[in-house]
Amino acid sequence: MKGCSMWTDSIAGFALGDLPEPDLAAHLAICPLCQKALQDSRAMAARIDESLRRSAAVEPPLYGPERVMARIHGQTDTRGWWRWAMVGSALAAVLIAIVIWARRPPSEAEVTALSTWRSPTQALLRPPVAAAWSTTPRLGEEFFKIKPSGEIHAQ
Repeated sequence: MKGCSMWTDSIAGFALGDLPEPDLAAHLAICPLCQKALQDSRAMAARIDESLRRSAAVEPPLYGPERVMARIHGQTDTRGWWRWAMVGSALAAVLIAIVIWARRPPSEAEVTALSTWRSPTQALLRPPVAAAWSTTPRLGEEFFKIKPSGEIHAQ
């Protein structure tokens, strides 16, 4: 809420039905920010009142009072047990389907794709001279040539 900070509580009380103080009434007559804050507070109070009216107008759930009275008297409510049984059965069926799907043997295409897969990181981290590391040099053969600039290149 925007307005003068010293009148914030008084404006909220006035919006909720309290009588305004004489100083507040005089201030509201000259301050447009506080007038707007009062209008906003009244609009918010009206929205809250309307939502409470709607909530109170809703029909109570079927067997609601009987359930409350049964709990007060220590009785157990056995009408809704089948709902939990249905939910449990549905969850068990989904879990079984997931386990069966996960344990199925892989197809030939999946096995081939996995066996030929290579990490791209290995190729990116391999230096250009890596081929020279895995071969044995022959007599008189050069593996590295050093240029005058100091760069080393594999042959």
